[in-house]
Amino acid sequence: MNQEDYDRLRDKCKDCKDSCLCEVVRCLVNDCTGPTGPTGCTGCPGPTGPTGATGATGATGMQGPTGPTGATGATGATGMQGPTGPTGATGATGATGMQGPTGPTGATGATGATGPSGGSFNAAAMVHDETNTVVPINEAIKPAITNLSNGITYDPTTGEFTVPQTGQYLINWWFNARSKNTNTECEPVALGIELHQTYPGFNLIAHSSTHNRLSCCDTGTISGNALFAANANDKFRFVNTSNTDFQLVPNDRYSASFSVTRIN
Repeated sequence: MNQEDYDRLRDKCKDCKDSCLCEVVRCLVNDCTGPTGPTGCTGCPGPTGPTGATGATGATGMQGPTGPTGATGATGATGMQGPTGPTGATGATGATGMQGPTGPTGATGATGATGPSGGSFNAAAMVHDETNTVVPINEAIKPAITNLSNGITYDPTTGEFTVPQTGQYLINWWFNARSKNTNTECEPVALGIELHQTYPGFNLIAHSSTHNRLSCCDTGTISGNALFAANANDKFRFVNTSNTDFQLVPNDRYSASFSVTRIN
């Protein structure tokens, strides 16, 4: 570069506002070989270089203070109901509360229809005999005379009496009997009777006998009583259950008697 060129460039850079351009001019004027001048102004930034590799994650810092609670958001839509859980154990029974006041008495209801009449407890019968009839073994005793028949009926042709209602009955009896034992040795035997139910089925009710054994033609009394349950229309009778026939024998007047009374 000659002096003329230099003077021209210097004049152009006198008022240069571009520091970079000024530096270029100075370099050209001085042929870039002169002594190092003072450090110029910082050049324009170059283009950004490629991003380097990510460094290792640093240690987690201390948690900062909790921030203020934000405003409550709008209520979300109700979700579907879940399945019912198992029933829990029953809790202990609580203390009984105080009894409340008694309420007013209700109106009296209409009178119901009259029920059927109950059986009479006055049902009774009394029968006796005045004959000296012979009664064979296992045959019924058939007193002939009915003193009283109130509900309980008696049939002298069969010796059976019939009760009218279901209930409990009391019966008392005595029979004055003579042994008809025909044994040649006249061995003493006891005379006995039994009270049997004959309808609707057979049933043994009671048994009684003379207090001692009787020789041929001896007479003894067979007595007793019994309390028994019966259903309506049941039938009963006395039977000779001795090992021999016997004969009814009047004692003063009566030879046999029994009475039946309903007690419940």
